[in-house]
Amino acid sequence: MPVNESMYYPVQNAIKKGIKVQVWKRHTIKAMGLIMMLVLQSYALAQDVAVAKLFSNPITESDISPTADELSQLARVNKATKDMALAQYRHGRLSELIIDAVLADFASRQGIETDPILKQRFVDKFRAQYLSVEGGQNSDKPSISEVAEKQVRRWQIDKALYEQYSGTVIFQQSNPQFPVQAYATLLKEYQHAGKFEIMDNRYSALFWKAFEPPYAIELPAEQVDFSTPWWL
Repeated sequence: MPVNESMYYPVQNAIKKGIKVQVWKRHTIKAMGLIMMLVLQSYALAQDVAVAKLFSNPITESDISPTADELSQLARVNKATKDMALAQYRHGRLSELIIDAVLADFASRQGIETDPILKQRFVDKFRAQYLSVEGGQNSDKPSISEVAEKQVRRWQIDKALYEQYSGTVIFQQSNPQFPVQAYATLLKEYQHAGKFEIMDNRYSALFWKAFEPPYAIELPAEQVDFSTPWWL
């Protein structure tokens, strides 16, 4: 039977179109894959860009970011979006890294070591209360000795800072006598000396805002007393 060209060409064209569609789809999928890779790479590069320097060491956003599970939990507990929870965590973590490093250097230069007697008295006062808190003494919870070490050392540093710089002292639930102005003075000295730098303005503005008035509860100067630790 002779081939009917009027039947043949539409079929041939349909086949060609089908091939073109398949090729177009493959190219589109490939392009979308490349775009996604670029987006992910850009996100990774953004996280690897230093937002601050601390004693010549860079701090990137990945250094101050929570895990995915931690972020989900933070958002749930704080009833916030993940973006908001992430921003809050990063600001808090960056501040913690800088302040802890500066205080450790200051303590080393001042020869401050944890007073063993004050530490033991802290343990004696708070052991029962600490162990009665939900969770008791589980493996994920720091020991009362570790808590005492941190609290006593921080009080000794605060005392030295206030004696050196004086200034405004405020009440915080975690620290009844927080020498906020002395902290600000010390941190600015370290910043001017090039010991740390916050290059990203988003982080810099909030970091310094924490040390600026107005303060929630400012203690009258005559009530400030570092002669005895607050827990005694």
